[in-house]
Amino acid sequence: MPKPSDVLGRFSLAWMQASRRVSAWWYRRSFAKPVSAWVGAVTGNGWALVVVILGCLGLIWAGGWIEAGVIAVICAVCLVTGLVSVIGRSWYSVQVSLPQSRTTVGNTAIGELRVQNTRNIGIRSGVVELPAALPDGDSTAQFIVPPLPGREQWAEVFAVPTKRRGVIVLGPVRSVRSDGLGLVRKIHQWNDPVKLYVNPKTMRVPFDATGFQSDVEGVTTAKLSSSDVSFHALRDYAPGDDRRFVHWPTTARKGKLVVRQFEETRRSHHLILLDSSARSWDGEDFEIAVSVAASLARAGLTKGRKVSLATSSKWISTTSAAKMLDELTELRLDSAAGKLTERVRAVLAARPAASVLTVVTGVKWPIREFGHWAVLAGPELTTGIVSVCPGQTPKRRTVGRALVADCPTLEDLPRVLQQRVPA
Repeated sequence: MPKPSDVLGRFSLAWMQASRRVSAWWYRRSFAKPVSAWVGAVTGNGWALVVVILGCLGLIWAGGWIEAGVIAVICAVCLVTGLVSVIGRSWYSVQVSLPQSRTTVGNTAIGELRVQNTRNIGIRSGVVELPAALPDGDSTAQFIVPPLPGREQWAEVFAVPTKRRGVIVLGPVRSVRSDGLGLVRKIHQWNDPVKLYVNPKTMRVPFDATGFQSDVEGVTTAKLSSSDVSFHALRDYAPGDDRRFVHWPTTARKGKLVVRQFEETRRSHHLILLDSSARSWDGEDFEIAVSVAASLARAGLTKGRKVSLATSSKWISTTSAAKMLDELTELRLDSAAGKLTERVRAVLAARPAASVLTVVTGVKWPIREFGHWAVLAGPELTTGIVSVCPGQTPKRRTVGRALVADCPTLEDLPRVLQQRVPA
């Protein structure tokens, strides 16, 4: 005999196949769409009323109860009245506008809902709903639209709280027509959803990603040199100076040798690796790490420096600060990310011209790994580790060749980057 589980599985499969065939047959009918719309307009209370009506009809048929007939008639009148009250369409033109599509965590975004009467005659009041998909859950705002004369417009300003990083989807706006008892609820959607990017919070940080390697196409430093491409000033000749840099017009005028002095140009390519592995973070620590990485990347981009930003599984675009922040806004913890050490090797191989490597990670990594990452980077790269450690003391130290900054909060980042390393 077949097992009960096998019988149940075959029955479920047959039921699903039959349901698909019935659905396909139904939606091929020309009347399917309007009928489905009206059936879907009946609320849970309305379907409960339908069950009561059917139950009363059963009592009349089985026992001839006159009282059950009266109840069935009353319920049927309420249901038909509700259906009649929502017949017709909403003569609205509804739009949602946001002055800006980006904001920062902690700010309040302001939007506007505009409702236009598209008829030449007045319309009665109604209800417009604005659903919002928030990073910490969904919600719906209701607006009571007053009666509008012909071609008149009504507008309402609303606020969107931005407590968490993420993308908020507003809409689509829907107008709602319902009866007084809540038996029938007809919904009409108006516009496409509107996205609001809640970018991570950033801080202005005094960070310069100038490395050790000289580069004629690099950035100018404050260190003076006797031979380079960035001219700084003229000075008197000193024994040992290269006579190729003698400035002969000034020498002829002053009657003594004068040479050019230069400022050193160094390679400046900041490579930032943000640890996005789900195994590395607890609670809100990752949000601080995202803000730290965004602050470091933005500091270089605003100065016109070259910046590369990677996570444990992908690269973040750094063609512009806005695009970089938008991609970080949608970043989530990656449960399938590999080992961070292997990722350090991969990003170094992909960006061999980097001058500074910064790894932003948490407190779950052992200290010895920090020095190992600096060894992987090599002596020609400055290697820094920003360890996000909420509740601890902000400090800066060295582990091997790596400079380690313990950063409890985003507000501590500028101070800890400027802090001197104890001897």
